[in-house]
Amino acid sequence: MVRIVGILVLVASFSIAQTLTFGVLEYKGKEKVRKQYQPLADYIAAQLHTKVTLEILSSEELERQVRLKKIDIVATNPTHFISLRKHGELTGAIATEVKSYNGIMTSYLGGVIFTRSDRSDIRTLSDIRFRTIAFPGKKFLGGYQVQNYELSKVGVHLPEDAVLLPVKTHGAVVERVLAKKADIGFVRTGTIEELILEHKLKRSDISILNEQKFSNFPWMVSTNIYPEWAVATRIDLNDSLIKEIAAAIYTYVPKNKEEGRIEGFTIPADYTVVDELARELHIPPYENAPDVTLHDIWEQYNNTIYISFSLSAVFFVLIAWLYRRNSYEKVYARSILDASPNPTVVTNGEFLISANKAMLTFLGYATLEAFKQEHRCVCDFFEEGDMDEYLQPKMDDKTWINYILAHPEYEHKAKMTIEGKTTIFKIDVSEVGETNQFRAIAVFTDISLLLNQLRTDPLTHLYNRLHFDLLFEHAMHIANRDHSSLSVIFFDIDHFKQVNDIFGHLAGDEVLRQIAKLVKGMLRQSDIVARWGGEEFIILLPNTGVTSATQVAENLRMRIEQEYFHGVGKITCSFGVTTLHEKESADSILSRVDELLYNAKGKGRNQTVVG
Repeated sequence: MVRIVGILVLVASFSIAQTLTFGVLEYKGKEKVRKQYQPLADYIAAQLHTKVTLEILSSEELERQVRLKKIDIVATNPTHFISLRKHGELTGAIATEVKSYNGIMTSYLGGVIFTRSDRSDIRTLSDIRFRTIAFPGKKFLGGYQVQNYELSKVGVHLPEDAVLLPVKTHGAVVERVLAKKADIGFVRTGTIEELILEHKLKRSDISILNEQKFSNFPWMVSTNIYPEWAVATRIDLNDSLIKEIAAAIYTYVPKNKEEGRIEGFTIPADYTVVDELARELHIPPYENAPDVTLHDIWEQYNNTIYISFSLSAVFFVLIAWLYRRNSYEKVYARSILDASPNPTVVTNGEFLISANKAMLTFLGYATLEAFKQEHRCVCDFFEEGDMDEYLQPKMDDKTWINYILAHPEYEHKAKMTIEGKTTIFKIDVSEVGETNQFRAIAVFTDISLLLNQLRTDPLTHLYNRLHFDLLFEHAMHIANRDHSSLSVIFFDIDHFKQVNDIFGHLAGDEVLRQIAKLVKGMLRQSDIVARWGGEEFIILLPNTGVTSATQVAENLRMRIEQEYFHGVGKITCSFGVTTLHEKESADSILSRVDELLYNAKGKGRNQTVVG
C-alpha cells in the first residue's frame, strides 16, 4: 500500500512538473488575445505532450505572477519584456512574433498617431501640444511609448504638454476620438487596418499624423518601427525544456490565418533598440537608472549575441535534421521555412537548391522553377557595398557560402537591390551535411532598419558624421588603390543662427531637411553626402577631379539660392572644394576643406572657394 501511494505521489509530482502556464499580456480585450494565443498554447501542449494553461493578464498581473514563479512562458510587448528580463525573472527572448497583412509578413511593430479627418487644425506633431490624447496605457510600446518617443524629438513632452486620457483598449481609443472625446489617438500598428476589416471604421474617418513608409512593412505607422512581441520563459526552467518549447514555437503555423493576426514566430530580434528607447524615456526598468556606461553597453551586447546564437542554433538544427530525413519530413521542413518571415535558402554554394516564400517574394519570383530559369544562385544579386564587409559571389576563390563557413568570426552582410529598393541582409549559415553532398541553409535577416538608425542623422536622413568617417576611409582606400580622383565639398548655411532666432528651431529643422533633400537629388548615386553637424554638410565625389567638383558645388550653391524655404524665405550657403592629394591623410584634406569654407565666409558668404 505504501509503495502504491509513493508511486501515485511521484506520478502526481511528474504531472505538476509537466503542466505549463503561458502568460500573455492583455492589450485589446481578453477574448481577442485568447483567440490569437490559444491555438499556440494548444500546439505547444501537443508537441510537448503536456498541459499548457493560457492566462491573459494585465501588465501588473503578469508581473506579479512572474515574480511568484507561476508563469512558465511569457508573451508580451518588447518594453514589458525588457523590464521583466532586467529584474532577472525571464530568459532572453526565445522567439519573436510574426504577423502579416496583405500578404506581407513582418516581425516589427510601431505606433500610429491619428485624429479625425475633419480636424484641419491638427496636421503635424507640433499641433498635438495641449491637446487631449486617448491611449491604452503607458506600458504599451505601440500604444504610447513609441509615440511619446517620436513627439519628444519635435519638442512635445508627455505628460506635461498634453492632457492624457487612458482607456482600456486600442479599439476604445478609436471610439473616443471618433466620438470627439479626445483630439488625438495613440494605437499600435495593425489596429486601424483591423477595425477597417471589421467595418468598425472607415479610412476616410481619420487622418494619420507623421505617416512613415518602411519597405516590407504593411501597416500605417507614424513612428519608427521596433521588434514585435517577444516570447520568453521563466529563468529557472530546465534548459532542455526551454529548447523543446522554442522548437515547438518555431514550427507553429496557425490553421486559421487572418489579416493582422499571428503568422508564426522567428528567431529572436535584436531588442537593444527597445532597451535604448526605455533608457531615453526613463521607463521601467530605467525609471531611476543612472547614465549608461561602457560596461552596460558591453554587457548588453554580449547578452544579445549569446541569445541570438543559441536560438539560431536551435532553429538551424531543427531545419537541418528534418531536411536530412525522408521526403515527408523534407516537405515539413519546407513548411517551416515558408512560415519564417526571413528569406531563407538551401544551397550548395554554386547552385540554389531550395528557397522559401519570403526569399522568392523578395526576389520577385512566383516559384523556385521560375527563378532557376534565369539564375543559378541568389549571389547573382549581391552588390558591392560602401564598405569592405559585403559578400560577393566569389571571395578568396571560395563561394560565398564556403567563405561564411570558413570565417565564423565575421558578421557577414549582403547588399541587394530589387526594383530600385536596396536591402542589407545579415546572413547566418549552417551546414546540413547530407551524405556525399554539401548542403547549407542560409538565413537572411533584414538589418536595413537597424543600420539606418546607426548610420543616419535622424533629422535629415543623410549619413551621420560617424558613418561618414568610415565611408571616407573606404573611399580614400579605393582612390589610392585605383589611382583615381576623390574630391570633397564642405558647405554650411549662411546666418543659420538668425533663422533659428527669428523663425524658431522647428523652422530651422525644416530648412535643414529641405536642403538635405535638394542636395541629395542633385548628386549621383555613387556620391556620398552627410550631415557634418549643426548646419554643416559634407560631400564625397569619387572619380571626380577638382574642376568637376567645383562645378557641382556652384550648381548646388545657385540652386539653393533660388529655392524658397517655407516660412523662412531665401537662404544662401558657402562652399569649400578640394581634392585628395597623393598619400594624403583624412585629417589633412578635411582640415584644408574646412579652411576653404572659412575663407568663403570671410569673403562675404554665398560663394565657392577652391584649393
